[in-house]
Formats: sequence, C-alpha cells, structure tokens
Amino acid sequence: MLYIFTLITNLIALAIAVWLGLYIVTHSPRSAIAWLTGLTLLSVASYFYNFLLALDPPLSSTLLPLWMQPFLLLWPQGAFEHGWGNWLKGWQIMPAIMIWHHITLLLRPEGMNNWRWVRVIAGYTVALIGIIYLRNTSLFFSSEKMEGDVLTLTTLAPGSLYPLFMGSMFLFVIFSIINLLRSVQVSQTRLQKKQLVLMTTATIAAGLTVPIGALALRFNFPLPRVVLTLLLSSAIFMMGYGVARYSAFIEGRAIVRDFFYNLVAMLVLAGLYFIVAWSSFIAYDVPIAIVATLMVVAIFTHSLTNVARQFFDLLFYRSKSRKLREKLRSLVYKAYQLESLEEYLSEALEALCNLIGATYGVIFLFKKEGLETVATYRWIKTVLTLSPKDLESDDVRNVPLGKLPAPFEEAVLLIPLYAAEKQIGVLILGRPENSNSFALSDVEQALDASDRFADAIRDADRENEQLLRLVKEAEKQSAKPDLATNSQTNTVEDALRNLFNYAYLADTPLAETKLVNEKITEGKSTHIERGKAVQTVIIEAIEKMKPNTEVLHEPFPREWYPYIILHEAYTKEVQNRDIMSKLYISEGTFNRTRRAAIRSLARALQEMEDTN
Repeated sequence: MLYIFTLITNLIALAIAVWLGLYIVTHSPRSAIAWLTGLTLLSVASYFYNFLLALDPPLSSTLLPLWMQPFLLLWPQGAFEHGWGNWLKGWQIMPAIMIWHHITLLLRPEGMNNWRWVRVIAGYTVALIGIIYLRNTSLFFSSEKMEGDVLTLTTLAPGSLYPLFMGSMFLFVIFSIINLLRSVQVSQTRLQKKQLVLMTTATIAAGLTVPIGALALRFNFPLPRVVLTLLLSSAIFMMGYGVARYSAFIEGRAIVRDFFYNLVAMLVLAGLYFIVAWSSFIAYDVPIAIVATLMVVAIFTHSLTNVARQFFDLLFYRSKSRKLREKLRSLVYKAYQLESLEEYLSEALEALCNLIGATYGVIFLFKKEGLETVATYRWIKTVLTLSPKDLESDDVRNVPLGKLPAPFEEAVLLIPLYAAEKQIGVLILGRPENSNSFALSDVEQALDASDRFADAIRDADRENEQLLRLVKEAEKQSAKPDLATNSQTNTVEDALRNLFNYAYLADTPLAETKLVNEKITEGKSTHIERGKAVQTVIIEAIEKMKPNTEVLHEPFPREWYPYIILHEAYTKEVQNRDIMSKLYISEGTFNRTRRAAIRSLARALQEMEDTN
C-alpha cells in the first residue's frame, strides 16, 4: 500500500510541476521571474521523476535507445550496477533551491545590486559543485550498495560532506524566506502582499524537507519518502500559483478563472493518460518510467498547443499583421487631415479584414440625421433603414448569423466605437471566410484596431470643432448645466480626474449647481471652498451608486463593478491594474465598465440636482 501510494503521489506531483512550469512561462513569456520559476518547477519535477526511476530502475544501459544515453550523465557512474540506491543519488533538490533564491532577489522592489548578484552567483556555484561531487564522488552519499527499503529516508548512507551539503541548502532557504519577508514589508498593495505571503509559505513548506531529511538520517528514523513528496508538491503549487498571479498583477492581467480552468483541463488530461498507462503497467509490466514519460510528454504537447498556433500564425500572417500596424500608425498620425480621413480609415479597415479573414467590414458614424458610412471593405452600399439607436452597444457583441436585420444578415461581430463616454459609431464585420464566428484572438485584434479607429475619429472631430470655434465667437453659457447629456458626462469625468484639485473643481460647470451652493457655508464662499463643495457632492453621488447587497467574499458580483471602479480609481487613487486584479477583469472590460459608470454618475448628479 505504501508503494502504490508513493508511486501515485509522485506521478501526480510530477504532472502538476511540469504543467505549472509550462503555464507560467507561456502566459508571461517576457518575464525573467516567470522563466526562472518555470526552471525551478521543472527542476523539482526532475526530482520526482528521479525517484520514480529509483522505484523501478532500468535493468541495463544497453536497453536504452541511443538518444537517451546523454541523460545518464545526470546520475552517478555505475547507476545500473548499484540498483535503486545509486538512482536515488541522482537529481537532487539543490538546483531548484538556488534558482528560487535568485527569484526572491528579483522580487525585491529595489532591484538587483552588486551584493545581490554575488549571492546569486554563489548559490549557482554551490549547486554546480554539488552536482559534480554527487555524480563523481561518494562524499555526499556512500557508494556502498544500499540495504533496506527504497520508500524510506534511512536507505542512503551520508558521506563526509553531507552536513555541508544540507547546511548550504538550508542557508539559502533562509535567505529566500528573508528576501520574501522584506518584500512583503515594502509591498504597496494588498494583492501584491497576498501573493508574496503565499510564496513565503511555499518556501517554508519546501524548506522543511531539508531539516526533516537530515534529522531522519541522523537519528535513523525510517520516515517514508512520500512525506517529502507531499511537502514539495504543496509548495510547488503555492509557488506556481503565487508567481502566476504576481506576474499577472504586474502585467495588469487577471488569471484566476483561466488558471483553474487550465488546472482542471490538465488534471482530466493527465488522468486519462494515467489510466491508460497504469493499465499497461499492471497488465503488461510496463516500466513506471514509461508511464511517467508518457504523462510528461502529453502535458508538454497540450500546454504548448497555443504557443505553437501563435508561432505559426506569426509565421504565416506576419506580413498581414505588419501591414495592419503600419496602417494604424498612419491613421493616428494623419487623423487631422480631415479631407483624407475616410481614405485612411478604409485602408486600415481593409488591412484588419485581411488579417482576420472577414468577408466584409464597414464603419458607421452616428449622426443626428442617421448613420454615416465613413469606411468600407467589400461592402455594397445600399439604402439603410436602421438608426443609430439600433446599433448602440456598451460592449463588443458576437452576433449569430442572420440575427441582424438586412443588409447585415452575414454580420457576426459588432464593435462600438467610443470617444470618452459617448458612442460615436460602430464597426460591423461580416463572418470569417471559413467559419461562422471569429476566434478569440481575432476578436482581440479587432478590438485593438477599433480603439485606434475611434481615437482617429475623435481627433478629427476635435479638429473640426476647433475650426468652427475659430469662425464663431465663443459665448459663455449661463444656463443651468444639464448633467445627463453626453457632453456634460465629459465634464463629470474631468472633475473625477481632478477630484483633489479644488481650484480646478471650482471652475467647472458643476460649481454652479444648487447642490454645491447648499454645501457652501455662509461667509466661506471662497474659490477653494466652492471646489471642496464640488468634491463633496461628487463623493456623495458615488456613494449613492453603492449596491444594497452585501459582499461576503471575492470575486465581487458584477453589480458592484461601477461603484468599485469609481470609488477606488478616483476617491482612493488606486492604480487601474490593481482594480483590474481585484475584480478579475481585463483592461478592455475595465475601460468599458468605467465609461458606463461615469455616465451613471452623471445621471445620479442630475437626479440629485432635479430633486433638490
């Protein structure tokens, strides 16, 4: 029973370590911390794989194929002659400890300095010396044939350098814990501190394997090796999850759902392969190393599927992506050339449709008299019976074929174009050439391009308004401000951005409302006091947007998003990436929710003004 439990535990730990290492690297490929964490987890995975080899060692090197012969350099000489005892002396945990020590120094907010680089180099040097001595000498573990049970820690006889070997590992574990604790002390946000605490806990759990192993050997206590496997497997899961969330936090991403979705998918995949391989192990006496190798290869191939697809997309579509970026840059630079805007928009739209394979594309602007076509690709102009109201949307919409009225029966994607809080138009894309819907990566490409389209149209409109202002003499509007209109929504947004600038707030149209006048104490109607009153009114309006329901745990319900975004971003001045991590939403969702929240705040202010 102990043998079966140990075997299965190491197989599961091996699968989790390999998957976590690949997940972190593929989701943060530009992060040095992610790559080093991946190496740490793969190093621990090698430790689990090494123990599986010791449980069921190969009989002879002559039975191994030629391509596997170089891997024998990782184990001491004469591994086949001495059986499982020599296989146990193979890959150890020391390289993982030194790499993790390097990571904890990179997590320090002050950055690397000469002294820290000396410590990193010293750690890697100790690990390299340990690997060389372990393979070529018996100074760490005795070369005598082992007696006893491979499942316990008392089977390896310690050598003369064993205390130094264990002491150096424990020392660098302590260094790692100290580095993490210091990072926790100076962390700026609660989310960042939470992940650092999780990594500290993981380091302590992994570090406990060092003194536990040393004490078991010192007092000849037959402690099952599976205890160390359980400690290490729990530690690597916490390390992997902590680093994945930390990297996502730094990059402004949210990963919780994606992480557990990938975890469940990996467990189902590994479970299916395990059932097939275990059946072969029981029925046909297949070596356990083959079972482990099969699981690792399956995880590698499935984890790298998206990476491979992105690589081939880059290989085959690189010229189209480059052309789209070129057109978008031209669009931004030439947006002020009003007479050529439609031409540049059409060129950029054509590049986008060619990249994602859309059958047609069209950009409409919302005007008082109806829809105005400003850019088309493979679009046959026809009489439109739709109005801007029919195409209004707060967010991108995937539309089933035939759901939109004529002439948009073939349209499957509708993307609103916003300038500040106002929808100024819409981008409609026909179905892909070889499908009925766009892939998520294609939708993201279209969303990015649509933001550029909207910026160019907004800049052109501003230029046009500036020209009109030069023709007409500006008159100061003394009428009561209508806060519910789209134009006044911009006023509310500007006030939010300057919520602690009293002088600025006092010069806004909000300062002339009855709400503000009532807040000003008689005899204190100074410019600064009026600005303070504007701030108070805005904060009260934000608090009125707070839902009545209680939140017992994260993640927050969707109805809380508008209040949290306004309260955190403007009254507490929390960075946007921190709010996105708190709500587990992407940057696009954050921006769209913020726009809707500011419109709601403007309506709330108007209602407060009307009922006053």
